Amino acid sequence: AGAAWDAVMMTRSARSLLAHAVHDEQVRQRYWAKVARPSLDGYTCWPWVGSLHPKGHGRFWVGNLHTRRGPRDVCVIAHRFGWALAHGVDALDDVPVLAHACDEPSCQNPTHLLTSDWGDNLQQYRRRRDIPGSPLHDTRGPGGRARAIRDALLTGADLRDALEAGHSVLDTDQLNLF
Repeated sequence: AGAAWDAVMMTRSARSLLAHAVHDEQVRQRYWAKVARPSLDGYTCWPWVGSLHPKGHGRFWVGNLHTRRGPRDVCVIAHRFGWALAHGVDALDDVPVLAHACDEPSCQNPTHLLTSDWGDNLQQYRRRRDIPGSPLHDTRGPGGRARAIRDALLTGADLRDALEAGHSVLDTDQLNLF
């Protein structure tokens, strides 16, 4: 069974495994192979097209830890791995939460990631979740939206349709007042 890696609870062996993965060219290539960069006007997210957590975040296998109970698969949240690629493994210690400015949980675009904490992230979510057309307002939930985006990209379906499918008529016909 896979175990999600968490920066707050990172053991010395998990840190070593992650550092090795970040510096391994084959692992980096495997990560980037699961990051899509669709060409769609106005859409700048880089969705994850690999394994997804039920809440829509990408999951990325970095290796096995050998424990007294035997080998244990270690998966990381994909955008946290991308952050470690860009900023180093040590930078994760200071980032309890990497928030998505775009509100797309599977997005890997490093310019969309913001350092945050649990309280601020929750406050931002509450502030934006009811905005018509927002990814947070998608009726499929974050996992359903991420799966629809991933599936559209993998099958060649219309990405715009996948992005808009979870929005109600009220969302799509709502005028911005401000």
